[in-house]
Amino acid sequence: MGLPFSAFNKFGLPGLSSVTTGQVYDRHFKDRGTGNFADFHIAYVDFCQYFNTVMPGQDFDTPGLEDIKKFYENTWEHLKDEVEKKKKFIEFMEANIHEASVDDSLFIMAGLAAPAAAIIAKRSSESIPQVKKFKLQYIPNVVFVPLCTLIAIMGATAVQMNKKSKKPTS
Repeated sequence: MGLPFSAFNKFGLPGLSSVTTGQVYDRHFKDRGTGNFADFHIAYVDFCQYFNTVMPGQDFDTPGLEDIKKFYENTWEHLKDEVEKKKKFIEFMEANIHEASVDDSLFIMAGLAAPAAAIIAKRSSESIPQVKKFKLQYIPNVVFVPLCTLIAIMGATAVQMNKKSKKPTS
């Protein structure tokens, strides 16, 4: 997790690392009651949702429920000092949150196959009576092919999101 932030700092975005550590902690944990695991877990899920929406174009895989529970029971619960809690949370965050891995092969295959499939589907629709009523032959190829490609890529994204949501977290 530290690598993208250090890269941002090298490109002249000052203070980004402090935004992702200090301000995130202050926003989601400092003033919230996290006296029991349920409250801590809700704050952590809220933090993860915020983090994935703030970072442009990136998603992050977060630790599973068991890892969060272990951190809470072994570390968070026993700390009383707010500064120490912040330090331990940042250490946990840096050690357990990683960039989400994406399999680009599905997108590449959809992007390469969709234009040819769109032309074949359009030509074959002229001879199929059930599809002929949609009058696809009147749509110009410069509109139809990109539209079909976009739909194919959106479908590939949906399949990938579905696989990701079914994958058990560690």
